[in-house]
Amino acid sequence: MTRKKAHIISHSHWDREWFLPLESLRFRLVTLMDEVEDLLDKEAGFNHFHMDGQMIMLEDYLAVKPAKREKMKQLVADGKLRIGPWYMLQDAFMTSGEANIRNLQYGLEMAEEFGQAEKIGYFPDTFGLYGQVPQLMRQAGFDTVVFGRGVNPTGFNNQVFDSAFASKYSEMFWESPDGSKVLGILLANWYSNGNEIPTDKEAAKIFWDKKLADVERFASTDEWLFMNGCDHQPVQTDLAEALEVARELYPEVDFIHSHFEKYQDAVKAGLEPEKLQTVHGELTSQQSDGWSTLANTASSRIYLKQANAKIERLLERLAEPISVMATEAGVSYPHEYLAFAWKLLMENQIHDSITGCSLDEVHREMEARFEKVEQTTMAIIQNAARKITEQIVTNDAGIPITVFHAGGVEATRTVELELETDAVHFSEMHFELIPNELAKLPEQSFRMETSNGEEIPVVVESLGIHFNYDLPERKFRDSYFARKYKLTFTVEHLPAVGYQTIYAYPVAVSDDEKELTGDLQLENQYLKVEIAPNGTYSILDKEKAVEVAGLGAYEDVGDIGNEYMFKETGDNLRINTYNSKPEIRVLREDKLGKTIEMKHEIEIPVSASATFAEEKRRLVWHPARTSHRSENRTTFKITTELTLNKHDKQLTVRVKLDNQVDDHRLRVLLPTGKQTETHQAGSVFEVVTRANKQVEEWTNPANDNRKQGFVTSGNIVVASLDLPEYEVSEQGDRLELTLLRAVSEIGDWGDFPAYEAECHREITAEFHVFLTDESSVNVPAQVNALLAPTFAIQHPSSSKEKILADTKDFAKWKVADGLVFSAFKLAKDNQPIIRFYQTASEPKLLNTVNLWRKSTILEETAGDAKNQFTVKPNEIITLKGV
Repeated sequence: MTRKKAHIISHSHWDREWFLPLESLRFRLVTLMDEVEDLLDKEAGFNHFHMDGQMIMLEDYLAVKPAKREKMKQLVADGKLRIGPWYMLQDAFMTSGEANIRNLQYGLEMAEEFGQAEKIGYFPDTFGLYGQVPQLMRQAGFDTVVFGRGVNPTGFNNQVFDSAFASKYSEMFWESPDGSKVLGILLANWYSNGNEIPTDKEAAKIFWDKKLADVERFASTDEWLFMNGCDHQPVQTDLAEALEVARELYPEVDFIHSHFEKYQDAVKAGLEPEKLQTVHGELTSQQSDGWSTLANTASSRIYLKQANAKIERLLERLAEPISVMATEAGVSYPHEYLAFAWKLLMENQIHDSITGCSLDEVHREMEARFEKVEQTTMAIIQNAARKITEQIVTNDAGIPITVFHAGGVEATRTVELELETDAVHFSEMHFELIPNELAKLPEQSFRMETSNGEEIPVVVESLGIHFNYDLPERKFRDSYFARKYKLTFTVEHLPAVGYQTIYAYPVAVSDDEKELTGDLQLENQYLKVEIAPNGTYSILDKEKAVEVAGLGAYEDVGDIGNEYMFKETGDNLRINTYNSKPEIRVLREDKLGKTIEMKHEIEIPVSASATFAEEKRRLVWHPARTSHRSENRTTFKITTELTLNKHDKQLTVRVKLDNQVDDHRLRVLLPTGKQTETHQAGSVFEVVTRANKQVEEWTNPANDNRKQGFVTSGNIVVASLDLPEYEVSEQGDRLELTLLRAVSEIGDWGDFPAYEAECHREITAEFHVFLTDESSVNVPAQVNALLAPTFAIQHPSSSKEKILADTKDFAKWKVADGLVFSAFKLAKDNQPIIRFYQTASEPKLLNTVNLWRKSTILEETAGDAKNQFTVKPNEIITLKGV
């Protein structure tokens, strides 16, 4: 008979910041690591310690005790300290596909610097998992994934439910949409099921009788996993003694102080594959009662999601691609600085941070980090763009401006730029005299043209006379005054990944600006938008002959949940704008397009009722709360701007709020034009199809989901970077997009007030709506390009040799419909990397001008160099230049 083996893995799940701020927890981390070092050195029988799969834990320790670096390397080399593979434990859905890859890349690089990484995909507490995890893990060389959420439901204080929809075994196969498969090991009894093992025999007998039975219930092999630790858990210093007691009490069981690679090898050796189930795609606790999915972390502190999405796009679509382009100007690719920026961003992408479910102090520090990483990223972008423009061949007549774009497909974009003219430097005139001299110059405007002389429509706004300065490379700062103008213009045929140079020519001011017509509709060659008196609007797509009406009402509802989960107030009091009469006016109308502004005012409760405070104090779990909304009301103002420019195929909606109201959620309601059983949403390297109707066991009235980039149902597509939460009705005929959710506590295992989660601040939310007839597979690529930022720069004065073309497309590839552009960067060996993912249902071709080799996500190549690749459905393909 095969002996049972109990693998005890010592660890501490390290939420870097959560119910305590970073530095409070770092103090505990340093204490923990000192004790771990002492045990690994001196305690016979204490053989390994698992560093929670994240390298930032070690980085934080060494920031305080840098002299311990070599000691940590030795412990890793000896196989005692088990590190990696991640840089940090991210939230899977709130971080982009590229961010997930960088997290793994930088984590593995750092682990290798210390000796070796634990080769296992580790997701102990990720709030649901995207469906492409198995494919990414396989490409990274891992064949086993350990995870805690997504299959079994977990509840208050991480209680694991005994339920009909729990997994049969803790071992299963998990398959991505492309067919990649890994062994999945579910922490069926959570990552604390071997915590605080007693050394007293009587207590140990009680402990192990229960723990062994709990694990045996789920285990498909005789290899059993016990996680000796929990959140911020101090290391168990008497573990070796506790295991000796266990061995004496249960001689039929081998108690092993183990690590994950040893455990996974033992499990794989004892597997009977025919016994195991295979789970497919994303794991979001779909087969549950719906109360513990943590889906509403997508709307907690929405301002964090907005900052994160903006910076991800700056890094992925500007900093990395423009840095590649700048190598043609002789600029070294900033590997280290990009890594610094990514890692700084990742400090905010840890699951308890980016989800917005921590203390106010934590999220205040996050906002400062976001500012720092944006400054870092913009410095990289500006430096690379400046170096390129210094060497671009231009004509001598106009003021050259270069626009950079990396959306993956050729695009038409409306761009804003602040342009300077008539600069007078302090070295030329006493600074006190310069403004008056500039004021004597005649007013001017600008005509804009492409390098081929084609006119570009532009709107010019004078910003007056301003101080500015240059920071030359080899000289002291150079101060000046100049006239400044805001130029808004439309550029057609922007390269898929590249730049285009255009010219601004000073001209006399004319009175040709279009007057506001007062006509309350928007129309161009593609769309017609009509606005009803209550502020809802209809969109007609002229090309597709599809129309959807009644879009854009708002609904406000009470929320007595927490940062993790929404719970509607017991009175179900919902207030909408269907019967309102907003003030509607034309805000802007010019040669570029038109914007209409609507101002709604609704009377809503100021907060939840007084009983809510008692429910929170008593730790009533959110599904059981019943408090109503307050009888006291206040005026809540919603300003909406609808914009349709001449070349737009989508309506852009910008919503401005100044929220001073507590305990509520605001959504925009969008009819979809038809009934459906399923809808689709962008996710990490995939488009996932989700059922509108939940399973029979689902008892939560809400069916909220998370998206990346877009969601489409019926005839509408809603695209946004930074509004990740939505809900689709069971019939598929209405889509609700969350703009704001205001709550007052963390939730989970204690009474942790988080008043700043009420979001008393000004918030601007932007999304795009366009229509579809469901005949195009290009929606993901179109949205991807639409949400890519552009960067425009006025050329600096330069004496450098002009050697670069004024317009260049670096996208030396041609992709079939369904392929979505994801990355353009350099590998560590300075070879170019491009990445796409496939969203069509049949194989597609990717043709390239130059030769490339197929690569993994870790940029390791295999196979012959060629210029045509067949990409199968749902495949993530990375190519490396030869």
